[in-house]
Amino acid sequence: MKVGFATTDNILINDHFGWAKNFAIYEINQEGFRFLENRHFEEDEIEELNKIDKKIEGLKDLKIIFVESIGGTAAARVVKSGIHPVKSKPNDKIEYVMKDLKAVLSGNPPPWLKKIILKESGNIAGLV
Repeated sequence: MKVGFATTDNILINDHFGWAKNFAIYEINQEGFRFLENRHFEEDEIEELNKIDKKIEGLKDLKIIFVESIGGTAAARVVKSGIHPVKSKPNDKIEYVMKDLKAVLSGNPPPWLKKIILKESGNIAGLV
């Protein structure tokens, strides 16, 4: 599955969803993870809802996004689009979060993550 991180430096999860100009995109599964690309967003939209919609459209193939923070309206719109937003802890490093997520995928994921895996693969055999 693909996950994204709101980041200013590709090391820390350190940006607010609505203001993030860069998302580092990774692919992850039980065996490991790898960096895919950076997706850049320009702040040319003045109206907040249009800015949120453009960002969601640009991230629609992701299953999870990790952000420093996200407002209630944006979070609701992100969830409605099928992406699960996760607020990170201060100074969380992308690499460590990916290692933790891989470990969770290899073990017994929480219900919200099992649901994502089920949607992604149509089968959660071996993850229950």
